[in-house]
Amino acid sequence: MPKKELCILKVGKVYIVGAGPYMEDLITLKGLNAIKTADVIIYDRLINKNLLKLAKDDAIYIYCGKEPKKHVLSQDRIINLMIEYAKKGFNVVRLKGGDPYIFGRGAEEAEKLFENNIPFEIIPGVSSFYSALTFAGIPITYRKLAREFHVFTGHTCDDEELNWNIISKLDGTLIFLMSAENIESISQKLILHGKQPKTLAAAVINATTGRQKVISGYLEDFATGKFKNQIASPMVFVIGEVIKFRNKLSFYESLPLFGKRICITRPKSVSRNIKSLLFSLGADVVDGCCSKLVLHREEIDKILNSLPEYNILVFTSVNGVDSFFDYLIEKNIDVRDIKGDFAAIGKKTALSLQKRGFGVKYIPDEHSSDGLIKIFENEVDKSKKILTVQSKNAGDYLKNSLESLGFEVDTIFAYSMEFTKNPNDAVYDSDIYVFTSSGMFRHFIECYGTDMLFNKIVISIGEHTKKTLESFGIQSITCDEATDEGIVNKILEVVKNGV
Repeated sequence: MPKKELCILKVGKVYIVGAGPYMEDLITLKGLNAIKTADVIIYDRLINKNLLKLAKDDAIYIYCGKEPKKHVLSQDRIINLMIEYAKKGFNVVRLKGGDPYIFGRGAEEAEKLFENNIPFEIIPGVSSFYSALTFAGIPITYRKLAREFHVFTGHTCDDEELNWNIISKLDGTLIFLMSAENIESISQKLILHGKQPKTLAAAVINATTGRQKVISGYLEDFATGKFKNQIASPMVFVIGEVIKFRNKLSFYESLPLFGKRICITRPKSVSRNIKSLLFSLGADVVDGCCSKLVLHREEIDKILNSLPEYNILVFTSVNGVDSFFDYLIEKNIDVRDIKGDFAAIGKKTALSLQKRGFGVKYIPDEHSSDGLIKIFENEVDKSKKILTVQSKNAGDYLKNSLESLGFEVDTIFAYSMEFTKNPNDAVYDSDIYVFTSSGMFRHFIECYGTDMLFNKIVISIGEHTKKTLESFGIQSITCDEATDEGIVNKILEVVKNGV
């Protein structure tokens, strides 16, 4: 950081970004791009911490969450941090839940940036006032039934009173944000000023998360405290006849993995596919990865001049393919120098090679080093010279095994997965944990420990990872197929069986 401070003289830019209600995929593409390029991210309490995992590995994270009656940083300090980092030349993302300009203090922060000549941009977010309703199966409007809607804060500065006489007579759907503390009072005042006690009402708690809960009844039920012990924050309170459609339109809660918070430990370079699969099934996915990819250029340099000599090139992962060939492109190496055949462990690895225009001759049905070794033992001429491209974390097992069969083998560790501390507090509250390698597991427990794993469902991608977990006393269920799809199928199986 100090080096960067000395090198950059221009003022950075501040992006005040709305992160949406919670679900990772509900951030806008523009907001996501701002996160990916940010030098500094100053973030609120209720944002999805998965979003931080998508930032640059060397980004600076500053937590400024505000809990009721407990603020980690004052509003003045938050604004000063934005200004200070921008003046040092950093691009800053101020990441806020929902939309920056809807019942937040985004406008106040932007004003201060303006007054201090700091360039800034506001990136809107998906607001919970309608997205919470959507994910609860409640349309905010409905033809001939609710032609208008009205949004209020349920928690005002200095306890300013709303005009309940007017509000209680409004047509359409009424929505109160930040209303958990005052839900009884709001309901009582609406009834007192003329709203019918039998008007439908619902509280949507923890919307778009694996902990989403919807409590519905009549306005009088909330006014009398009938649901008092079930109310929690964050919550959206909705009042109106549109609630009657919930039984037909609650698509989210009908998905097979709704209510399941699943912690995955895939690095961000290869996590998109499994996240998308789990999201589509209604899971709340928690990114618990504590590893980052480090490219080892010096390893690849060692074999650049001898590429034509290898009869077979073995790739053990998508990361290996990308690290190797991206570096060859960077060095302007002509890939036509590669004369050998290709072997790949795993369909994804093979697909990654095929996307780069290489046919793959050897793909074991068993997605493991042992599966590949069996093929080479039975099908490959032992006079072939082999290059294996793999992670440093994998060690020499594959090389030694192939050499024991009589092959001449060179191995380069094109990359390694190294520990990076970027904790995500949702990890501790997950229902299912998935580990896709021994290395990922070791990095995970270095950051989080093992306590939360003992009474939860733990899934290992293969036998090698399962044995590593067992060495720490943790029992796990092994996937039938070592792919993203195999992991998801195993999760569906254990959930269907009553987990």
